[in-house]
Amino acid sequence: MNPSPDVYLLRHGETVWNKASRIQGQMNSDLTDLGREQAQAQAGILKRLEIGLDDIGLFCSPLTRTRETAALALEGRDCTIDDRLIEIGCGAWEGLTPAERAARDPEIVARCKTDLDLYFNAPGNEGLPAVQARIAAFLADLTGPAVIVSHKVALIVMRGLLTGLPDERLSELTSRQGTVIHISGGRERHYE
Repeated sequence: MNPSPDVYLLRHGETVWNKASRIQGQMNSDLTDLGREQAQAQAGILKRLEIGLDDIGLFCSPLTRTRETAALALEGRDCTIDDRLIEIGCGAWEGLTPAERAARDPEIVARCKTDLDLYFNAPGNEGLPAVQARIAAFLADLTGPAVIVSHKVALIVMRGLLTGLPDERLSELTSRQGTVIHISGGRERHYE
């Protein structure tokens, strides 16, 4: 799938649960001081790119961490909250640390070779096809260039769809906080 409009992707800033290595999934966790600094850094990147935030679609996941990031990165501009941009549901592992996951489900954790494996193998998780379907529906509704503030896995899935990356290679994608990824014509550019 190649994009019609250009998109600028922002992952939310660091949260209290990121810092504790807890899987957040669709639960809320506040930004840390570093997370707020990362969102402000994203505002600086967007200014450098001269995007014109008043003339572009601004979209955000409904979770607190993305809304707080959007408020800082988009310098208080209103953005459209879209439920389809929410993070993957991680079922029974939401809120758990690595040690808690290993104690609860040692066999599943042992099978997880990549970070993404944790999300896609969590007991009761939403599943890759469901995330792809809602992200694809969101992208199909875009009518012009957009800034999108979302989450690690949701943005990795979106990037896979926009660049045509096969599912088995999604784990090759990183998702850093405090950066902006621009996708145009199926190609990515990363800005720090």
